[in-house]
Amino acid sequence: MAKSGIDARRKAAFEERNASYVARRDEIIRTAAHVFRERGYESATLRDVATVLDTDRASLYYYVGSKEELLQEIVRAAIGRDIEAAEAVLRSEVGTPEKIRALIRAMVTSYADNYPHMNVYMEDLGRIARQDSEWSVGIIEHLRTYESLVHTILARGHSDGTLRDDLPIELCALALFGMVNWMHRWYRPTLKWSTEKIAETFTEMYLGGYCVRP
Repeated sequence: MAKSGIDARRKAAFEERNASYVARRDEIIRTAAHVFRERGYESATLRDVATVLDTDRASLYYYVGSKEELLQEIVRAAIGRDIEAAEAVLRSEVGTPEKIRALIRAMVTSYADNYPHMNVYMEDLGRIARQDSEWSVGIIEHLRTYESLVHTILARGHSDGTLRDDLPIELCALALFGMVNWMHRWYRPTLKWSTEKIAETFTEMYLGGYCVRP
């Protein structure tokens, strides 16, 4: 009964969207992202999150129902705007190389703006993909949609002659994802390189080998 009682209170508070409740819940999610990043999702516990927040584990249940819910919120925050950004790049009236430049900038910026949420998401993606839940299926569908958008951007470059058509689109897309997504292993806000410098470096490396030379 006690569990169902706190569940009902949490649901009511979430639906009411009181400003102080939302702010505290967001703080818990941000803290959990840092804890999961440092300890790994499997090893981290709600008690670890509560300790960092200087509270007890029971108090967290008013805001989140489980560690899994925290992970879901972290992932949702990390990927929520990615598809919108890729769609905007695809619609933009610039050449393919400039689309790729904008896409890489958006991908790198997502890591910076959503740190450490993106890091947690990428590190746990394999485990998420193995789950058989409505949520995990939705995440995989999101990934496929994003990959399809990137493939479409690259395909246009092959069609308009700005990208080398002797290089397979699928491999070039994988190279792009591998280059940027590896940021989860090393990116920190305290790095000596700015987000702009990282994006510029990645772009020059990528386009330098992929663009058709005049």
